[in-house]
Amino acid sequence: MSTPHDHNNDSTYSTIENRKNQLNRATSNLKLSDSNKLLPREKRTALSDIGSYNVKSDHISNSDNSSTKSQDKLSKSGIRREGTELIYTTVKRRRILEDNEVKDKSLTDIEPTVTTPQKQTWEDLDTPEMDDVLLVAEYTDDIFAHLYLRESSTLPTHNYTHKSREQYYRPSVRAILIDWLVEVHEKFQCFPETLLLAINIMDRFLAVAIKVNTDKLQLVAVTSLFIAAKYEEIHLPKLAEYAYITAGAASKTSIKRAELFILTTLNFDIGWPNPLNFVRRISKADDYDTDTRNIAKYLLEYSICSSKFIDVKPSILAAMAMYIARRIVNKNNVLWNPTLQHYSGDIHPLSNAQFQSYCEQLIEDIVDPVVPIKSLTTKYENKTVYGDILTTVNKWCAEQVENDFNKLFLL
Repeated sequence: MSTPHDHNNDSTYSTIENRKNQLNRATSNLKLSDSNKLLPREKRTALSDIGSYNVKSDHISNSDNSSTKSQDKLSKSGIRREGTELIYTTVKRRRILEDNEVKDKSLTDIEPTVTTPQKQTWEDLDTPEMDDVLLVAEYTDDIFAHLYLRESSTLPTHNYTHKSREQYYRPSVRAILIDWLVEVHEKFQCFPETLLLAINIMDRFLAVAIKVNTDKLQLVAVTSLFIAAKYEEIHLPKLAEYAYITAGAASKTSIKRAELFILTTLNFDIGWPNPLNFVRRISKADDYDTDTRNIAKYLLEYSICSSKFIDVKPSILAAMAMYIARRIVNKNNVLWNPTLQHYSGDIHPLSNAQFQSYCEQLIEDIVDPVVPIKSLTTKYENKTVYGDILTTVNKWCAEQVENDFNKLFLL
């Protein structure tokens, strides 16, 4: 008894047999024309022309015109139908360019330019600190390059204590303000950077603003310290403490109004490159010697308070402080070396006449100040905190003035 499955197998078998018979008849009746014969290798049709071959078969010849048209379309499109013969032809072998070949032979005539690197004379002190994430040594060069660019834009436009200006303030007036600022800064126990930034803000404002009345100068000074503390401090004094320290000369409201006026005048640009950053940078090339750096900090603070250096760049003031401090300590009998020159911003004291003049002016002012800053002297007389820095510096500076600076830039 046959099953549906057996019936399906029989029909499938008969279908296969019928297709085989049709294929045999088509093959026997296929006549190959002269154009379809295999041509010599050099005259064969290109592979892209395979759609133009002629096909004859019983299956196709019995079809109507419409099927012929469709077949022509298929032939032109290059689709091979069943029972057709494909004519093979050669394809020109493409040349693949190897990696070591050069397309343009003229390029081979170009000789490579050989540059001899200049010998580095200074010691690289940043690379050994690459593993310390807190020092961000990989960004150090970019940071200080930015600080050097910022110096000029954050300096006072001129020294407003010179009489050559139509609008100026006497050095004694500025010295009174600085003296009071140093005292208040010490009472508030703020960072050293805060005092230096406050002086910079006050100097920049007084250099460009309309002449301020004498009774408002203290308001300018305390507001400058208020702004600087906001910028530098973590735990800054309250506004009421600033008003109280003026003994009624400035109220909280007046300080807030003055803050807005000063910041607007300065275009809110208070990102001054603090000279202490440059001192620390140079101190790296000095093996972080504590005595030298502490003396340099005093010299730097004194130069910022002095009216002679209002419009001098902070990097130059830092280099002056470190150079004089090294001369006072007389460390290793080395005046300056390529490493110190590199880390000071390419300042060479021994060949820079302007730098030497600044150093001499600073030493002369310490020995015989135009206007004494009493609060600064009192501050550094505290030997518990600062040791003998004040005595050591004053003694050495007096010797230099007495000897007419004949050994300042010589061993």
